[in-house]
Amino acid sequence: MIRLEAITKLYPGAPRPAVDRLDIEMAEGTTTALIGPSGCGKTTTLRMINRMIEPSGGRLFIDGTDVTGLDPVLLRRRIGYVIQQIGLFPHQSVAENIATVPKLLGWPAATIAARVEELLTLVGLDPARFRDAMPHRLSGGQRQRVGVARALAADPPVMLMDEPFGAIDPIAREKLQDEFKEILRRVRKTIVMVTHDLDEAIKMGDRIAIMRDGRLVQHGSPDEILSEPADAFVEAFVGPDRALKRLSLRKVDDLLTPGEAAEAPAIGAGATQREALARLIDSGAAALNVRDAEGRILGHIDRTALLDRPETRR
Repeated sequence: MIRLEAITKLYPGAPRPAVDRLDIEMAEGTTTALIGPSGCGKTTTLRMINRMIEPSGGRLFIDGTDVTGLDPVLLRRRIGYVIQQIGLFPHQSVAENIATVPKLLGWPAATIAARVEELLTLVGLDPARFRDAMPHRLSGGQRQRVGVARALAADPPVMLMDEPFGAIDPIAREKLQDEFKEILRRVRKTIVMVTHDLDEAIKMGDRIAIMRDGRLVQHGSPDEILSEPADAFVEAFVGPDRALKRLSLRKVDDLLTPGEAAEAPAIGAGATQREALARLIDSGAAALNVRDAEGRILGHIDRTALLDRPETRR
């Protein structure tokens, strides 16, 4: 659990604080997405959590301990950190990069080697192929996977992610988001993620914190943010298509009608209702069959059932 109490950052000569008495609590095992306009204080907030930027005031608690007085170097060894530029050490192999913090903590070599194998497998990289590879030989997506593995290496309770998918091309980004969301669900860390992309925040975050001018404007679940914007700023920020965005939070499985629809296109189980609506509009069909991974039809969804939802009628 992370709790920020009146955390403030005022730079000398600045007309206003970069972060202004921020109060927020992030529950253990959840992902909180920090989002807002450029200059709103989200990245400063993230970096104050591991004290890469020192707060001007306030208190910061991690798992009930006030860490504002701890040695920042020791603190950072307990916090995983993933950045947009990935930041792998170019002169070190993949395995050496992942092993950075465990080595600093004095782990035995055999334990480190086993942890490297475990994490490469977790992030979908074959250890035999990638263990000894150098970073310049990897694609952007592969380097980002190694960056996540390195952040997880010492099994930290907290992970900070600063625009982790920002440098990845759009097609690879969506795939990585899906994969990392599953990874983070399995490892159960408390994640704080900075993003400028609302769709990414909705997809990745259990909670979204919207900031403006260094202050917290609204903090809630994606559905709460989209359905009940706190003010005109949040309403404008989430956009006029927030009803459609809410459909991305719902799965087609929730609307299944038994049986197969004749001459209907298909969509995979687990797809979002937003994806289903796009498929229906694109095909002009009145229904979609829903298939599992083996191709078996689980049922179908009707266009009318999808459109006759509170989300699409608001």
